[in-house]
Amino acid sequence: MTAKAFTIGGIGAQPSLDDVVKIAHGGIVVALDAAGAERVKKASPPPKSFQPETFDAAATSTTDFPAQLLDVAQSRAVLATRLLTLMNGTSGTRVQVAEFLVSLLNGNILPALPAAATDEEVLSRLADACHGAGTTVVQPAVRDDASGGADVAAAAAAVAVGPALGDALAAAGIVPPGVSATERVVLSTGCSAAAGVAALAVQGGKKLLSLATATAALSCEALGVQTKSFEADVVEAQGYKSAVVVADELLGLLEGSKRVGTLKGDKGAAAEQLTPFTAAPQRLGALSEALAAAYGSVRSEVQSGALPPKGLTPLSAPSPLLSTSLLDLSRALLATARDSLARARTVTTGLGPAAGGADGVAAVLQQVAAAESDVAAAQRQMAAVGQAMLTDVDAMPGVQAALAASSAVEAAVGAVAVEAVAAVASLRALEGPPAVPAATATEETAVAAAAAAAGGKGGGDKKKDRKASAAGVVLGKGTALLRSYVEKAAAASSPSPSLSSLSAAWSGARTALQPLGSGAAKFLDELRAVVEANQARRKPKIPKGTRDFLPEQMAIREKAFAVITSVFKRHGAVSIDTPVFELRETLMGKYGEDSKLIYDLADQGGEILSLRYDLTVPFARFVAVHSIGNIKRYHIGKVYRRDQPQMTRGRFREFFQCDFDIAGAYAPMVADAEVVKVLTEILTDLQLGKFEIKINHRGLLDAMLAIAGVPPQKFRPICSAIDKLDKEPWEVVRQEMVAEKGLPEEVADAIGQFVVLRGEPLELVTRLSVPDHPLAQHPMGKAALDDLAAMFNMLKAMGALGSLTLDLSLARGLDYYTGVIYEAVLHGANVGSIAAGGRYDKLVGMFSGKDVPAVGVSIGIERVFAIMEQQVRERAAASGRPVRAIETEVLVASIGSGLQVRRMELCAALWSAGVRAEFGYKPNPKMADNLGFCHENGVPYMVLFGEDELAKGVVKIKDMDAHQEETVPLEQLISELLQKLEKRKRQLAEAEATGVPPAGAEAPTPTGTAPGTADGSLA
Repeated sequence: MTAKAFTIGGIGAQPSLDDVVKIAHGGIVVALDAAGAERVKKASPPPKSFQPETFDAAATSTTDFPAQLLDVAQSRAVLATRLLTLMNGTSGTRVQVAEFLVSLLNGNILPALPAAATDEEVLSRLADACHGAGTTVVQPAVRDDASGGADVAAAAAAVAVGPALGDALAAAGIVPPGVSATERVVLSTGCSAAAGVAALAVQGGKKLLSLATATAALSCEALGVQTKSFEADVVEAQGYKSAVVVADELLGLLEGSKRVGTLKGDKGAAAEQLTPFTAAPQRLGALSEALAAAYGSVRSEVQSGALPPKGLTPLSAPSPLLSTSLLDLSRALLATARDSLARARTVTTGLGPAAGGADGVAAVLQQVAAAESDVAAAQRQMAAVGQAMLTDVDAMPGVQAALAASSAVEAAVGAVAVEAVAAVASLRALEGPPAVPAATATEETAVAAAAAAAGGKGGGDKKKDRKASAAGVVLGKGTALLRSYVEKAAAASSPSPSLSSLSAAWSGARTALQPLGSGAAKFLDELRAVVEANQARRKPKIPKGTRDFLPEQMAIREKAFAVITSVFKRHGAVSIDTPVFELRETLMGKYGEDSKLIYDLADQGGEILSLRYDLTVPFARFVAVHSIGNIKRYHIGKVYRRDQPQMTRGRFREFFQCDFDIAGAYAPMVADAEVVKVLTEILTDLQLGKFEIKINHRGLLDAMLAIAGVPPQKFRPICSAIDKLDKEPWEVVRQEMVAEKGLPEEVADAIGQFVVLRGEPLELVTRLSVPDHPLAQHPMGKAALDDLAAMFNMLKAMGALGSLTLDLSLARGLDYYTGVIYEAVLHGANVGSIAAGGRYDKLVGMFSGKDVPAVGVSIGIERVFAIMEQQVRERAAASGRPVRAIETEVLVASIGSGLQVRRMELCAALWSAGVRAEFGYKPNPKMADNLGFCHENGVPYMVLFGEDELAKGVVKIKDMDAHQEETVPLEQLISELLQKLEKRKRQLAEAEATGVPPAGAEAPTPTGTAPGTADGSLA
């Protein structure tokens, strides 16, 4: 059966690095998408206008090729990447050129491409190949052994010179298309060569990261390392995202191990010897970060489209990020290799079990030295590329950087293989030679035999050794899988139990651990399944700075939302919504020093995106995008801040905000006064307790800073310091101004004379407005005082002045405020501000170029909710009533069997009448279950019936609070219930207003059961 062709050039296709790898390693047929080919054909000149360039094929000798060539896989990757860019772009290159590249890939006829420094040197040879010039490269014969596809991948690194390209094309019946001068420019420019080679290195590095992580875990098993440093609370404290992922994977691999954690402090191990073990999450996390950066730059090149040149001048510029990201990847790979070798050395020598005595240790260390030589060679190659970039800052040796990364991958593979063999040999030495039949000894114990051949286990506690040998070493499920994989690969290469077989075992392990081989791919799939299964069994946790809401908490929060929304609507506001993420450029530069708290998205889908920090900046963007002149809007939604959470004070990383804003040109201070009035109504209706709204003005802040002698460029940083006065004493803030912000002491002292001013709004404004006061003499100060006086008089007329305080220490840290600012705090609650806002007349103009005046307020609902929850629970405890998670008003219950359908029928009638009712899922609930459910969930009424009641056409209504019941005709049930529910609603409203519980509200006695289940629900 013919394999399905891999199609290139489809409309909207986004080729990946995996696609390049698949093509590079062969085994698949490549084809052009028909629609894509037609698109390329339309973008190219008519066939009659094609003018081939002047090219002398005879001048290009088939023996004229550099000593170093790209190997087979790299050559195929370059062809694949160049083909992808041609099909993605509109370069005007004929479709015949793309078809020629497809023929080369499918026929495995590969032009000899030099391992040159730049893409142009490599790709110009590809342009020559379109004339049939040059020679070919072929892959040497592959040894057929148990490692299968892994050995193919290893052998692909070798290269041999094949026949002349023209001869190979003629034998295959392929006619070179030739190229025009313009097409040569297109083919020779861009970073396709570097990207193709780098795609193999990056994808190989990604798989190697998983293999290196598993091998590091196996080394931890061999040494019995303590894994406290892998635990989430330890790793997360360092704030290194990738390290957290690696640590989690290490713990997943080690799940079920009884070996790790056995190394005690009395082993005399130096701390630096254990660092490669305990710091593995951070070290491997650094490799993960480097891989992510390199992946992004390489993917951009693979997914780019070739552009037509202007004349013979290319428009495509080489990527400045590709070489640097690949160089950083090489460094991270070599650091990983050195860590692997350090762990191998530690496991083999004094800290671990003696691996075959002195000779066995020497044999392992010999392999470590050989691998170190490979690492040093790769490091010299990397350093040469780095030196070239330092010597010429404009140099972009992309191909050499990609080749250096490839060499680093190979060196790291060798180092990881040495570590794996050393770990397995150490574990075998710990267990002792297994008692297995002679016929299978070679296959099962090759590594152990190699270690034991030099003299057994050496010294040690024989009793303890016998116990270990009998019981074996209980490894984690992931590390046990790796051990088995390495042992089998080593056994396949080490048929005889001699000391020299340790070298062969390492060779077999290295072949098996080739990251792009099929053997490693299959193993990684099995390993991933084990890790994911182990992760599922570990206790789940919630991300830092977030929280789950239980049903009763949601009921309280919904009540808060309802109160807030009712006030917004009472003032005529409309509701809008915006995306939870914005373009990063939309958010940056709007929050002053707090901009560092913005969450950036990792996978950005082609755009640089961030999670929204608040709702105000997205609203300003909304107004600009939709060209809105006047709007009074409210918005309730989640926002995100990468802050250090303080859960007890209501500071979270994910939380709701409730915003009310008025945008548009209105009479001075009218909109400001209404926004403050809305805030006072919300805080009053929420019944949170005594609150205070502190008011200030940006004009007053700027005026007092100017009077004190603060340079204008330091206004915003000093305001951020002043804003901390509600949390820190003046001495601490003054020290920050002087030591960190660079203010002279006398300037800071002058500021201190202003920020202590606070008092009743109208009285303080009057006092500050006297002609000889410095603020009244300053133009900005005078304008701000006039604004505040007007607003306070409006608020006095609306009866909203009583809770306000004019406080000159209030300095909201956000850069976008231009006028009045305010902040609400609750007396006696240690939760910080519960609402804040101000005027921001310039924010919309940052997006549209046209200023739209705006003022608004934001309610910190999480802090409000924390206060409301505490109040609700205190009232529930005082009244003996449960905190209700449901709003069920009636439970429809029955006595006897076979009545569930009748309960459902009656419940449906109640739902139709607008009554909140439930019927219970248990077919024949006991009466104790029904009563328990009502008591535990605060359900006030139960409708009860049995066969007798149904026969008489009646039901019973049981009042759960009054402990009374009455019988009513079935046809009058709904009207009776509606009357009772209305009466109860009035009683509860009166009780809430007076604080006196309604009559008959006794403390319930929960039974702990419910109709249908034992957990208090109806499910």
